[in-house]
Amino acid sequence: MSMKQKPEIVWFGKAERILPLTLNILRQVFPDAIFVKWAADIRNDPTLHDIGHNQYIDWFFGTFSGDYLKKHLLPTMKGVGSIIAFTDSSFYRHIEKVDIGEEWKTDIVWTGRRSVGNNILRNQTIDRLLKYDNSKVHGLTNWLGNPDYLYAINGAKIGIGVNSYDHTNKSSSDRLGNYMACGTFYLCHDFGGIDEIFKRGYHLDWFQDIEEMEEKIDYYLKHDDERKQIAKNGQEFVLKYFDTKPLVQNLLNIIKHSESKYPWDDVYTN
Repeated sequence: MSMKQKPEIVWFGKAERILPLTLNILRQVFPDAIFVKWAADIRNDPTLHDIGHNQYIDWFFGTFSGDYLKKHLLPTMKGVGSIIAFTDSSFYRHIEKVDIGEEWKTDIVWTGRRSVGNNILRNQTIDRLLKYDNSKVHGLTNWLGNPDYLYAINGAKIGIGVNSYDHTNKSSSDRLGNYMACGTFYLCHDFGGIDEIFKRGYHLDWFQDIEEMEEKIDYYLKHDDERKQIAKNGQEFVLKYFDTKPLVQNLLNIIKHSESKYPWDDVYTN
């Protein structure tokens, strides 16, 4: 970027390799720009990395809400907002089963490592899925790249998701948006606020414990048409609101008006 260019917004992702000092310098170079940061990682408390950045940030957006999101709002900031889901349909897209190798086809798929947080349901879920005859669990010892990750998602009838931490509201990993963008039926644990965004049994479904997960898996494997219709509804919903373009448009609207036009977003301001 030329020093003569004056950006209206300077956007940072997780920016784990960028020191807070660098943001301070950039603020001096672009004093009139709005500095925005996005983060997805959840821990017991906000990371020192994020808080260090937020000293120089105007708006912070996280894939979580509630009290945990509020902890990221420093007195010097304009506001923080929640992002329940995100995806990029130029990559996460539906692939017809005939175009997927047999080695990827399965009833159930899980992608992700074991829990690094306080949610014991995640590890219980993984252990149970490992016992199913027709399930595939990826991420414990291997990570899938492109295009294998897409094949794994599209090759499954049901995708399962459970967060590592259970103390955050409206929080889900990127599995939710990406599985649903591919048109795969998504069955996840009941994280707080999920029913404020999605309609149960219409966009996706959820469970409270292992027993309910088993019941849901058994039901939806026996009801193909219902499962496929829910997956289709969920895909349309995610692409309408959480694909790259509509999501960015929503974030820009929040930055401009300090509020969201969608009821599921939480925005806290100073």
